[in-house]
Amino acid sequence: MLKQRMMTGVLLALAVLLGVLLLPSPWFAVVSMIVIITLGGWEWANLTGYKDENSRGIFIALLLLVAVISYTWKGMHWPLIIIGVFWWAYALMLLFNYTKEKSGLEGRSWLLPASSFLVLIPAWLSLIELHARLPLLVLYLIFLVAIADSGAYFAGKAMGLTKLAPDLSPGKTIEGFKGGLLGAGLWSLLAVWYFGLSFTNSILFILLSLVVATVSVGGDLYESLLKRQANEKDSGTLLPGHGGILDRIDGLLAALPVFTLGLLVIGGIGV
Repeated sequence: MLKQRMMTGVLLALAVLLGVLLLPSPWFAVVSMIVIITLGGWEWANLTGYKDENSRGIFIALLLLVAVISYTWKGMHWPLIIIGVFWWAYALMLLFNYTKEKSGLEGRSWLLPASSFLVLIPAWLSLIELHARLPLLVLYLIFLVAIADSGAYFAGKAMGLTKLAPDLSPGKTIEGFKGGLLGAGLWSLLAVWYFGLSFTNSILFILLSLVVATVSVGGDLYESLLKRQANEKDSGTLLPGHGGILDRIDGLLAALPVFTLGLLVIGGIGV
């Protein structure tokens, strides 16, 4: 199982690296749409009650239609990205108040499938805008989320005592979360040196990176909520040893709109 997981991870990392650095922006938009909107949407539909292929097909067709219209109508990119940021602010409050006895979803079963439009489409548009600005920023964000996740895992294993979200993800701890932030902070320090940012922009970029690392945990927990409501261990089986697409990009989905909008405000990189 470990060997399979490692092989899948290496191939996935290589595919992402080549795709980000070599694909021109229009082709990158198409490939990322297939991954995020089509494959991610397929898993999202399954987790939120669309079990048969016909209903999932309709779900994906509608999701793709909205995505294509949003992409073609350039003036809607940033408004939808902003909507995505506001959605995650709401989702974090929902996750913070979640308990097994009171999920916050009572009488609102429509919210989980509907939220796919507020998560997947803003994340995809953010990825397109980020890639068009500077492909290296896409890689920076992917590594930021991965480092925060890995730092949280190892710090949690070594020092984890206080549960962060026991009713959603029992393995996550506050100590692990702090370890993840430390890793993200160190990675952002390396980035400000590489990009040669001014002092003010360096401070803002580091703060943004820490906020994004925090929000990425919310993305992970929101997917845990989807899986808990569906009584599933993984979002899918597409990636051997890793589960589904959503299992790999859950934190990134939350991080993308926040990071992309934050960069627009800060400026100074790739402009």
